[in-house]
Amino acid sequence: MIDALVRRFLGTAGTGLLDFYVQHSLWINVLLFTYVVLVVFARRNYGRVAQHILAEFLQKYGDKLARKSPKEIRALLLKRKIPWENGMQAGWFPFISSPQGILLRLKSDRTFQKIFPIDVLVETIVQQTSSRSK
Repeated sequence: MIDALVRRFLGTAGTGLLDFYVQHSLWINVLLFTYVVLVVFARRNYGRVAQHILAEFLQKYGDKLARKSPKEIRALLLKRKIPWENGMQAGWFPFISSPQGILLRLKSDRTFQKIFPIDVLVETIVQQTSSRSK
């Protein structure tokens, strides 16, 4: 009875999709689960890549950054060439995804420039320096 009610609400196109899903639900669910696992690993990769990109900068300026404002940190970052290629050395996983994103992207310098705008890098530096000073 519930099946008939659901099929009535779905119409002819929806009923066809429902039948397809019922016949192939195992494979569809396996694909979705695999994609979700890949996204979780890609999100974990995000923090590692940010740390690798900023490692030289944090080493050079170290404790001085804790006393600087975000505007000053931004100015320092803009003066230096950001070593995007260092992000490629972060971990074995070939994909990256932003913390709220579900889209998988291959790791590359170009991808890093899109995912890590200057403001995100500044925020990352501020978080890292504030956690060190505590």
